Amino acid sequence: MIPCEGDRHAMGVSGADAKKGGSVEHTGHHMMSEKLIQGPLPLYYQVATLVRNEILSGLWPAESQLPTEDDLVKRYGVSRPTIRKAKSLLAEEGFIRDIKGSGCYVNRQENWNTIPPTVDNLNDIFHFGSKMSFRILEFGMVSNTMDVENKLNNHSDRFVFQIKGVRHYQGQPISSVIYYLPFRFGSRIPLESLEENPFIPQIERLAGIQVVEGIQTISLSRADETSAPHLGIETGAAVLLVESVYFDSGKQPVEYVRSQYAGKLPYAIRVRRNSLSSAPSAGTEDTRSAR
Repeated sequence: MIPCEGDRHAMGVSGADAKKGGSVEHTGHHMMSEKLIQGPLPLYYQVATLVRNEILSGLWPAESQLPTEDDLVKRYGVSRPTIRKAKSLLAEEGFIRDIKGSGCYVNRQENWNTIPPTVDNLNDIFHFGSKMSFRILEFGMVSNTMDVENKLNNHSDRFVFQIKGVRHYQGQPISSVIYYLPFRFGSRIPLESLEENPFIPQIERLAGIQVVEGIQTISLSRADETSAPHLGIETGAAVLLVESVYFDSGKQPVEYVRSQYAGKLPYAIRVRRNSLSSAPSAGTEDTRSAR
């Protein structure tokens, strides 16, 4: 079999994933694949996503051998380090494995790590958020809007505190986010104290609030011109819009978060029935059916 690693017949390649200034990555005589988008989403992550999707679709069944690194370099028009980094990510997820001296093979489905973590309360969400980083793009006071007023119930505020940024998980951008806080809380936050760490704990500490409850609304939307470049997608592409309103112990809204996800949510939501007392009995159903 053709080895996946250590093939000595590769052409010379660039060591960088992408050249500065938005130029296209070249490897020998090969141009970057049209399936890849030059932008903030790393090329290795895009390559890994394409290969992963092919595995999930059945194009590469379990125990089949993937193309060599040389073939993947030619196919995607990226550097060998980019291909190796993409393969490393897929190996971490359990999709592929290397067999020294033989090649790179697709694992059986039971080895795939495709199940997202499950959350069923705020502590779970905040714990999952602690595994993310948040890159701040801009922040400051902005004019209040009707939409924000309705979410925060702060109709008397002329201004609200806004923070725009991008959430990263395992080093990759997963969502474009805007935080809104009522003026009375936002005005307490010393801007120089903001860090690129999980944000809600920071806001609670700096603004002197405590979140005890939240309501999330999930809908289908389209990426705006601000979020699209940071998610590596085109403006107008379909995104999941997650709108979260958080409340303090007095049931007052203290934070409104608007997140756009280019893919699926990074976690699953578990729901439970509090009791069976509200469930209609068989006798009740029969009575209604007889009417």
